[in-house]
Amino acid sequence: MDDKNRKDTIHGYEIKRAVIFENNRGFALAENPNAADPFVTWQFTQEDNGARNYYWGHYFTKKDTATKDYELRIADYAQSYGVSEINAYKYYSTQRPIDIGTFPKTENGPVRFVNFDKREAVEQGQFKAWGYLVYDASLTEKQISDYELRAAHNNPGIVTARQEQTHNKSCITNNAAPKPIAEQLAEAAKQIQHGEPATTDKKPSRDGR
Repeated sequence: MDDKNRKDTIHGYEIKRAVIFENNRGFALAENPNAADPFVTWQFTQEDNGARNYYWGHYFTKKDTATKDYELRIADYAQSYGVSEINAYKYYSTQRPIDIGTFPKTENGPVRFVNFDKREAVEQGQFKAWGYLVYDASLTEKQISDYELRAAHNNPGIVTARQEQTHNKSCITNNAAPKPIAEQLAEAAKQIQHGEPATTDKKPSRDGR
């Protein structure tokens, strides 16, 4: 199942948002409209088979309070253990330090942000930024442009696009047109001069000639 589209239901609570770290630990925000406390945040561990074990639930009556707890748990865990999210979307603030009004506030975050002490080179020196924000869903192109952000190279959508481009280039290379006959004959002549068997891309006729 696509990790971004999975809709686990735990004790009647449907998972609405989730972030997982590189150590296979994560946090989730879930909702059950029929429960006395309709909102809950859980920590979870993801097993090798993709199954998740949810525990340490914090229950709330209001969505805003649950959302703040979800984001706080993610930020505290990332800072305490020095791990990064592997299914989240990271955006760099290239023109200014991150502060109120300098980034888009959406239903998917940011779940946390980091300001650098100064404008630093990032993404292997490709550009400089004042810090970065982490969302658990992608921003729109307009949001990125309006706030002068730049996406990290390993964001989920960008990685998929890069893999597709690599695959397409490979297909083009493997299906490249054969060299012109004149060029093939010239190469064959050079091979004969060096005592090598001559080869061309010309296909044999039906009688073997």
